[in-house]
Order: sequence, then structure tokens, then C-alpha cells
Amino acid sequence: MRSTLAVCRRELSSFFTTPVGYVILGTFTAISGLAFALTFIQFCRITVSPADHGYEGIPNLEELMISPYLVFCGQLVMFIGPLITMRLLAEERSRGTMELLLTYPLRDREIIFGKYLASLGIVIAMMTVVSVHMCIVGCYTDVEPAVLWFGMFALFLMSAAFMSLGLFVSALARSPVTAGVLTFAMWFISYVLGTYGKDLPEHLNSPVAWGATVSRGIEFFWGIFRKLVIELPLDRHCEQMAQGIVRPQDIAYYVLFVAFFLFLTFRALESRHWRA
Repeated sequence: MRSTLAVCRRELSSFFTTPVGYVILGTFTAISGLAFALTFIQFCRITVSPADHGYEGIPNLEELMISPYLVFCGQLVMFIGPLITMRLLAEERSRGTMELLLTYPLRDREIIFGKYLASLGIVIAMMTVVSVHMCIVGCYTDVEPAVLWFGMFALFLMSAAFMSLGLFVSALARSPVTAGVLTFAMWFISYVLGTYGKDLPEHLNSPVAWGATVSRGIEFFWGIFRKLVIELPLDRHCEQMAQGIVRPQDIAYYVLFVAFFLFLTFRALESRHWRA
């Protein structure tokens, strides 16, 4: 555990001793603050005259403001997250310090968990800004504190899952730029698929000439594909959690997502020993 924390401290110190760390935190603070202000102002306008905005009564604060804002913050973390994860292992390889790191009396799990904890530390630093916004909501509205806390927890889970994905890509890439581009591309593709996945038809009609057996097979695989497209995006499972709605399957999704990609990172790091 001591070695893991040493790797984590080393990574965090290298992140905050360069302008990159402060640029990332500053960018997140500015964009999330602007999004919070605009969302809060829009909600206030709707509550003044709900009928003018198509509402029969005062809309639900959690559904109209808190959940969209927290999901947006999670998407923002994933948008700028590749700048964090690309440094974790790919930069070690590009600088030629990976071999030196592997010669230290450190186990693979200590390196991986240390790097991963460092990325979570940066996520927590960004979430501190969001927590200030949630405190403002708690002071000026009657939202239960448990809803706000669980919304923050949902944001943390979504960000932690993305960091595990970025760490895995960083373990495979040979340069930080490649790792950052690939991580962003994977997130963007899943985001686009998740956005338009709900518009996909539930049933896919095949030509009659193909026969009943082929049609049932196509229908079966189409249902699986459609379900994956809808359920796999990271922000999909945060929407209801951000409203304070506890669903065990959403929590299990993020936990299994993190475990899966950390496992793949272990295998990627082990493969370097075999190649060496």
C-alpha cells in the first residue's frame, strides 16, 4: 500500500508542477460554472412562468436542473479527461522512463493502482468545484441533501469509469498524443451511438425470402446490438442516479466497468514483460 501511495504522490506532483494541471482545472471550473449559472437562470425563468415554457406547473428541480447539470459535468470530465489519462503510462513510455519504473521494487498492481488513484485525485479536485455549486443549490432550494450527495456520487462513478478506460488505452499506446486521441475517439463514438441509439427501431424487418429462421436470428442479434448501443455509454447510467434514484444495476455497471478495464490494464502491462 505504501508503494501504491508513493506512485500516486509522484504522479500528482508531476501533474501539478506543470501548467497542464492548472489549465485543465481552470477550464473545467470556467465551463462548469458557466453551465451551472445558465442552468440555474433557465430554471428560475421556468418557475416564474411555467406555462410560457410548456409546463402545466412548476417542474421538478432534480429532473430539470440537477440531473442534466451533473451529467453535463460528467461529459465535461470525459471531454478533457484524455489530457489526464494520456500522461499516466504512455508518457512514461515516450520519455523512456517506463523501463526504469519497472525496474523499481514495485509490483504491477502497485504501479497501476497508484496511477489510477492519481487520476481519481484529479477527478476529486474537479468535483470540489461541482460540490460548491451543489451547496448553492442546497442553500437556496428545498432539495434534500441526500439527493445532492448521491448525485455527486454518480458523477464520481462515471468519472472513475472513464479514467479506467483511459488508463487502459494509455497502457497500450506508445505516445501520449495517441493515447489521448484514442481515448477521446472511444468516448465520442459511444456518446454518439448512445445519443441516437434510442431512435433505432425496436424490430428490424428482413425480406420474406430469407426465411423464418434467418429472420429470427437477425431479430435476435439486432435486439442485442440495440441494447448495447443504448446501455453501454457511460452517461446513460448517471441520469437517474443524479436525481437521487438508487438503481443497483447502475452502480454495478460502473463497478464492473472499472474492474474490467483495470484487469485489461494488468494484462497489457504484463505483455510488456513477455515482449521484453
